[in-house]
Amino acid sequence: MPRRLTPSAWTRPQVYLLNRSIICAVVLASIGTLFRRPDNLPEYILDTLLRTYLMFLGTVMAHEGVHSHLGHTRAANFRWGRLALLPSMVPFTNFRKTHHLHHAYTNIPGKDPDHFMKSRNLPELVLRALAMPHQWFFWLWKRRRIRKADLIELALNYFVIFAVYGVILASVGASRLFWGMTPALILVSVLLWYPFAVQTHEGFSTEAAELRSHNYYGRFMFWFSMGLAMHREHHLQPKLSWIELKAYVEDAPIVAGKLRFLPRRDIRLESPSP
Repeated sequence: MPRRLTPSAWTRPQVYLLNRSIICAVVLASIGTLFRRPDNLPEYILDTLLRTYLMFLGTVMAHEGVHSHLGHTRAANFRWGRLALLPSMVPFTNFRKTHHLHHAYTNIPGKDPDHFMKSRNLPELVLRALAMPHQWFFWLWKRRRIRKADLIELALNYFVIFAVYGVILASVGASRLFWGMTPALILVSVLLWYPFAVQTHEGFSTEAAELRSHNYYGRFMFWFSMGLAMHREHHLQPKLSWIELKAYVEDAPIVAGKLRFLPRRDIRLESPSP
């Protein structure tokens, strides 16, 4: 059965300060490193991997904003959520609207926007991961969930994104901006949506809430993903911030033939596969 919300040693102001500090560091590092041009291939690879991970952390923090873990007010969560997604060039509007539907209708075709990620093969999965942030708008539009206020918010959000990257383009040149952003945007799409959406909902069960998603074992996956690894627990207790989910991390059980250092999930065997 789902566990009840547990007392936390973290106060709301402490959670807000932690998450906002992470957002500031992520945005400054992700955008700031674009102004340094790598000198050789190893540096380009390192630059791409670093920016990929920084973009990933930005999406995690935007997710915190959807659940009101970035500030006391709705406006504060929206403001910090938009900033967190600036490195990945994704508008916050579509994400916040679809993510609440994902929680309400987890794994239900036609009602869960993230069910879009259910794929038949790897190439299709990669293409869907790349399209995911942008298909949300069309998913919402088709279901008449986009209002005039949302369109205005989207236009302003895109204006800020293009303005920021327009300044960067003028400063560093088209080649640096393209090679600094494009590979990282592709990689972060796969990093976010495969391990922490497809794998954490494998089976796409529509049974009881505790069967619809899965956690990863171990502290490494928890810290690497800043809590996204605790996917089931997040669905059961969305009022907990990522740092508060640490109390639920479990070590992987020892299983013959399984390497302990590889990421493993606590998939419930009774979960059906429709």
